[in-house]
Amino acid sequence: MLYKLVQLLQLAVLFLRLFQICRKVLGQWLELQHLILLFTSTVLNVLSSRNCLCNLFPLQPLMLIVPDVQDVYTPLQTDLILPVSECRDNLEQLLESIPSMFENNRVADSAFGAAMKAGFLAMKSTGGKLLVFQSVLPSLGIGSLSAREAEGRANITTGDKEAHKLLQPVDNTLKTMALEFAEYQVCVDVFLTTQSYVDIASISVVPQTTGGRVYYYYPFSALSDPAKLFNDLRWNISRPQGFEAVMRVRCSQGLQVQDYYGNFCKRVPTDIDLPAIDSDKTVMVTFKHDDKLPENVECGFQCALLYTTVYGQRRIRVINLSLSCTNLLANLFRYADLETQFSCFLKQAANGIPTSPLPRIRDEATNTCINILQSYRKHCASVTSSGQLILPEALKLLPLYTLALVKSLGLRTDGRLDDRSYWISVASSVSVVLAVPLVFPRLIPIHDLTSRDDDDSLIPSPLMLNSENVQEDGVYLLENGEDGLIYVGNMVNPATLEQIFGVSSLAALPAQLALEQFDNELSRKVNEVVNEIRRQRCSYLRLRQCRRGEPSGDFFRSFLVEDKAPGVFSYVEFLVHVHRQIQSKMT
Repeated sequence: MLYKLVQLLQLAVLFLRLFQICRKVLGQWLELQHLILLFTSTVLNVLSSRNCLCNLFPLQPLMLIVPDVQDVYTPLQTDLILPVSECRDNLEQLLESIPSMFENNRVADSAFGAAMKAGFLAMKSTGGKLLVFQSVLPSLGIGSLSAREAEGRANITTGDKEAHKLLQPVDNTLKTMALEFAEYQVCVDVFLTTQSYVDIASISVVPQTTGGRVYYYYPFSALSDPAKLFNDLRWNISRPQGFEAVMRVRCSQGLQVQDYYGNFCKRVPTDIDLPAIDSDKTVMVTFKHDDKLPENVECGFQCALLYTTVYGQRRIRVINLSLSCTNLLANLFRYADLETQFSCFLKQAANGIPTSPLPRIRDEATNTCINILQSYRKHCASVTSSGQLILPEALKLLPLYTLALVKSLGLRTDGRLDDRSYWISVASSVSVVLAVPLVFPRLIPIHDLTSRDDDDSLIPSPLMLNSENVQEDGVYLLENGEDGLIYVGNMVNPATLEQIFGVSSLAALPAQLALEQFDNELSRKVNEVVNEIRRQRCSYLRLRQCRRGEPSGDFFRSFLVEDKAPGVFSYVEFLVHVHRQIQSKMT
């Protein structure tokens, strides 16, 4: 497969920056090399406390060490980026030797910013995609960071009004670098394979500004996570994508673009720059009225995206949409798109978390739901009884999704800083299809798959998210598009354990789950369900085992949004609260 990016007819550049990956995972590069060699041009940068660039042009690979991690430069202006056809043998040799080269490396320092800067300088003239692999907190050179996790946990738990500032970047160093990267059409994707705090709030500003994303594997498991890392990397470079993109949205008179949400660089008010854009990314655009819109007049919207394909062709993609104006609110509610509306609320909430206290964000989400339903009750509902909560058919699940958002990892007070920062980074560019599952996951029973009829759908109908549907003699899969939690009840039949996990007792279940396929029908069906979910989500679901009475079990139950949680309503209580607030507004 041939990749070309950035400038017309210019060959692609993939810059792999391998840093401090878990030593047991280094062996995965022997598998990844076959994937890397699909690219036309490549260069490697291996870095710990020093910057090491690999020159592949000589008879054998040559490591060039740049000790200055504050003022980074490239020791060679040429030969750092070469077509694979000219250096394939040396590249394979280097990839095979990396595990042994760093087998005894015990250096825990990281010059994250210097590595990115070196990669940028090497590919500045061509642009391209920079893949960064990181496992510890950046501690040396430009863009070095310090641990803020303990301070953040204390401040958020005690309700400190300034706690949200710990979800902002420490300073503007990485942001300034990211703006320079975007100017020269360099996209950065960051893969975090870590066991500790790495300050995603600061690191994520680089991929968010350059059209990339963060991949987060915490706590990293050398047993189960290499497969996901491999598949994430494979999909990252093989999915439909474009480069050097510029997007502009236009609309009819009477409307104007209010704001953009997503991973991009915005230099002028009318356009957004995307060094890379792919099939998994979504850009949300909000509009506002600046004039009166006549009844039954068509409003036009146009989205124009100028980009370079992976084959080097410069193209423009134009999407036109025409919608009728109406002064009847009933029509607005009748044709409302709940998933799109909720995606908008989700992104706006995620955008506000680093700048506002969490209680304010939760209240804003709840009040948005209340105001929408109160407007429907006042202007559209035919039933006048004040004792009944009236929900529009198209938005009947809005209260449930709103409660799920309020209870989500991004808005609840418990959890780690990095987990919350990662949630924000995912929500900022998540597609409409995956927005709801991110906060309202699917709960699927997998212990009784063999009892279903053959003509049923591959994936069973999901259960409602409450503890009444989780029995201790069952096994359940809860998935949100990113992770899959397999809850194993304490009273599961040993035969079921044997068929799914290959063990005969709960005590024999491994702490780190690696789902295998055994020679029985139930195991085959479980693997079919997991693989179908991975296909639907375009993501290699990361599986984790959860048990009652353990922290993993508490984490699983935190996604059962219909249940009551400390300081948060149950679903029934939330409906009562919404109803009372609507009644209060109506009187």
